[in-house]
Amino acid sequence: MSTPITDPAQLPPAFEKAMNSGDLDEVLSLLAPGAVMRTVTGETVTGQALRDYTAGSIAGNAQLSNGPSRVVAGDDIAFITEEWTMEVTTPDGNRKKATGTTANVARRGQDGGWRMAVLNPLGTA
Repeated sequence: MSTPITDPAQLPPAFEKAMNSGDLDEVLSLLAPGAVMRTVTGETVTGQALRDYTAGSIAGNAQLSNGPSRVVAGDDIAFITEEWTMEVTTPDGNRKKATGTTANVARRGQDGGWRMAVLNPLGTA
């Protein structure tokens, strides 16, 4: 992330743009240190597992579409919900679509920028 995101409402579109452009480094820059994500299959990933999961989605030509966000923010923490749809190509070459509602938590870092700390994209696999 070249410029810190100063409004937590800008995190979902930035995440969508980074995923859809296949920019793993940019996606990871939008995550807080120690970020954790619950996948649509119910697995919880963090650290290298989160990086690998994200890289796998990008390798599958992931196309993410976020709906309108609802954001409740305090000084250093924000709660973000939205509807989402993502399509990926599976290892067997088929396209798979998942949809759901995500409930995320973002934190403001020491640089003043907001990053996702908890990603919880509950949906249908």
